[in-house]
Amino acid sequence: MAVLDVVLNWIHILCFTIFLGGMFIATFGFMPIVKAHLNEEARHNLVVNFIPKARALMRIVVSLLVLSGISRAILLHYTHDGPASTERLVVFGFKVLFAFVPVIIFVLAPRILGRYSKEGLCCDPDAEDPKFKACGVMTTLGEGLHYTAIAGGWLAVLGGIVLTHMH
Repeated sequence: MAVLDVVLNWIHILCFTIFLGGMFIATFGFMPIVKAHLNEEARHNLVVNFIPKARALMRIVVSLLVLSGISRAILLHYTHDGPASTERLVVFGFKVLFAFVPVIIFVLAPRILGRYSKEGLCCDPDAEDPKFKACGVMTTLGEGLHYTAIAGGWLAVLGGIVLTHMH
């Protein structure tokens, strides 16, 4: 069982690193560079050819992330000695809640943002997303969803760190 726990743990860590890291790089690096340095036709070609492939890869990563997380929770349930502490269950509940924020946004983004894109894509830099003000900063719906997903993911990571240090 210890080997299975280690393997599931590494799969989980690798997948959340790829998922959150990819979202972070896309939000704060890739899309701003694409918007600033490519003309509209080049951006359109890149987005139409790249985004569906990147989302297909991320679907696999997110599926493995969810499956490894559920498997680890089940394994922990069946191998844990002693009673479950209330504090541990509360931290676990918050971790699960925050972990599902980026997953839900990833799943729903094409439906939410696709209607603003000519191609129906969720990450189109030329889409006319609704703009709104958050914390005094003007942003778009797509950027706001990315920021929320990244924040939720990192809060889930922090919950996982807290869980590993609770005895």
